[in-house]
Amino acid sequence: MVQIFIASISGFLSLHFFNILPPYWYLLLLTVSGIIIFIVYRNVIVICFSLAILWAVFDANQYINDIDSIQKNRSNIIIDVSISTLFNENIPTENFEVRVLNRSSPNVDFVFPLRLMVLWEDAPPLKQGQIWRLPVRLSRIVGRVNQAGFDVEQYALSRSIHGRAIVLTGKSVLPTRLSSSISLRQQWLDKITPLLKNTRNQSYLTALTFGLRDGLEAQDWIYLRDSGLAHLLAISGLHIGLAMLVGWWLGYLLRLCLPQTQYWLWLPLLCGLVFAFGYAWLAGFGLPTIRALLMCLIVGALRLSAIYWLSWQVLLVTLGLCLLWDPFVSYSAGFWLSFGAVIIFLVMIMAENSSTVVALPWSQRCYQRLKYLCKVQGYLLLLMLPIQWWWFGGVSLAAPLTNVVAVPWISMITVPLVLIGVITPWWPWLSSWCWLIADFSLIPVLKIAAWSQGAWMMLPASITPWLGLIAMITVSWQFLPLVYFRWFYTSIVFLLFSWRWDGHKSPQWTLSVLDVGHGLAILIEKQQRIFIYDTGNAWDENSIAKSVITPILAYKGISAIDGLVLSHADSDHAGGSDYLLQRYQPLDKYSSDQREGFSECVMGQIWQWQGLEFSVKWPPKSTQRATNSDSCVIRIQAINGKGPSVLLTGDIDAKSELVMLTQAQDWQADILVVPHHGSRTSSTQTLLDAIQPSLAMVSIGYFNPWGLPSAVIKKRYQANNIDWISTQDSGQLTVTINANGYNLKQQRYDYSRAWFRPQWLAKQ
Repeated sequence: MVQIFIASISGFLSLHFFNILPPYWYLLLLTVSGIIIFIVYRNVIVICFSLAILWAVFDANQYINDIDSIQKNRSNIIIDVSISTLFNENIPTENFEVRVLNRSSPNVDFVFPLRLMVLWEDAPPLKQGQIWRLPVRLSRIVGRVNQAGFDVEQYALSRSIHGRAIVLTGKSVLPTRLSSSISLRQQWLDKITPLLKNTRNQSYLTALTFGLRDGLEAQDWIYLRDSGLAHLLAISGLHIGLAMLVGWWLGYLLRLCLPQTQYWLWLPLLCGLVFAFGYAWLAGFGLPTIRALLMCLIVGALRLSAIYWLSWQVLLVTLGLCLLWDPFVSYSAGFWLSFGAVIIFLVMIMAENSSTVVALPWSQRCYQRLKYLCKVQGYLLLLMLPIQWWWFGGVSLAAPLTNVVAVPWISMITVPLVLIGVITPWWPWLSSWCWLIADFSLIPVLKIAAWSQGAWMMLPASITPWLGLIAMITVSWQFLPLVYFRWFYTSIVFLLFSWRWDGHKSPQWTLSVLDVGHGLAILIEKQQRIFIYDTGNAWDENSIAKSVITPILAYKGISAIDGLVLSHADSDHAGGSDYLLQRYQPLDKYSSDQREGFSECVMGQIWQWQGLEFSVKWPPKSTQRATNSDSCVIRIQAINGKGPSVLLTGDIDAKSELVMLTQAQDWQADILVVPHHGSRTSSTQTLLDAIQPSLAMVSIGYFNPWGLPSAVIKKRYQANNIDWISTQDSGQLTVTINANGYNLKQQRYDYSRAWFRPQWLAKQ
């Protein structure tokens, strides 16, 4: 059994290593080879491995085929959908998930039901389970692909979402509700919601009960992240275990009241499983709840059949079944965090010698248990470091301390009250009291979370080997004692001291045009120092500066910005400036409009930074509010004049280009950031003749409403033998420049290539 599940798990996870999906004939050949090996050697490893890959690739191909059933360009169609998202009537939301039932448009052919993320502004009250006929603008999912930051394409895969849809209102065809029936889970939430109306922490209680976290605001997530308590204030595997324990005790008490016969022997276990299943159902069968529920079901089946398995065997089977049910679940952070934490607990249990603790006096036993609890938190912090860095780019330093207090408090007080409150809505007086007490029980936990603000530490990519080394030594220390394995640890120390840091200064520098959708944000980097040209857009409480630039800087291990240039005042170029100014407080600030604390970015101005010379070519004077024509145009090159040069152009228009080129200056540049995102109002032939670039980089979003870049402008660059590279096709563009030339890397194709990326994007 162990071989079967290890081989199967390896097969499912091999999906992560495919840039393109292998053909079926190759997998069938591998399966036939596995069958032959099984017949000859009675070894099941190869056949289980091949069958797992075959299943995973089949699911992956089906996912891609479903996406291909959506037109490449946005199309207006009418679809019938069933709403999948749970709605809290007190928390308005414009984004929700749906399942496509059929299509009412003749030009659409969906082979299998699709799952879509829908945006509906000013939507009427919606409920899970309702069926609507919606006129929508349907599109495939194309996300921003950068060195760091949120990956919407991978997120969509982890949730099996195939596309986006924007509901069209005010048109000839209006949205129509076809069915008013709502799901039982939605009905249960609607019955609970009035009971939570007067509670202070309604959003947290809703998250603990139904897994609905829409009510948590941005500051709440910061508190939970910094304190390391996000896993507690959402339905996790621990809560499912507690639900099973509550059900077991109720079943045990019920069995005492019934005739003592063998018919009721397994009543506690069955009641526990019913409670666990019910709580997982309320939570919408999220990954942590499925993992815990499967473990409960496996343990229950083992008890009923009188079969004994070790804990790690139960975990192995659970892991295999989760991947068999949904091979894409391994593309979510919850998968690795959930199973990673359980594996660490098992390692701790295997390393702990509990037999000696039992013989100690009660006071020493309590001390040992407390010591063991602190030890577990320390191990969780160290061993979860690689996983947390990979998914979140950092770690909460306060997590060990906050979890020691919050885990038993939430587990023993809040969750039982929540369980009683959720199963007793037909007795409002009892349910209301439970919710009220549960609400008060959250106050100290949330105080601890607020106190921990600022305890989140971002970790750069350069320490990745150290994280792996820490995890390896932490595990080895338990099973390979120092007294017997001195040679092992001596070799590690020798390797560490043999590791020489490259301390010499490199003359090369990099220019990164970030993938920010429609907008512009450029990082100029040398010797771990950063100068930023434009900041991208901002919206609501978020911005490109917060969601893209900050994660990339943290990934690089950069905590300060030397300088900031704002080409002009439009939001898609300067929207994130306030955030960057507040967080990083750059010393050198330049702008072509008159901003407090900024130096004027005007023609003829020159400054030097890290061996590079910044020469401003336009505008001739600053304005109160700089528009496209006033964009700050800067030429960058090494001070000694060696190596390629770069021209940053903002959104300068054709008229300004022609006036600018009348100045007697050096206009030649090897690399050009295309003006105004490739619109027809810029990039005149005169400009290209004067600059004579070999590479043109344009920052643009794929589904922008202006149809940029202009096909005419793109052909103009190509007709001049200029390489045209776009962020909409290639993701983040990084050019490494030295005295001998430059090297271009495209994030989507050189670093983040994967089978689920949109293969239909044109690589130029």
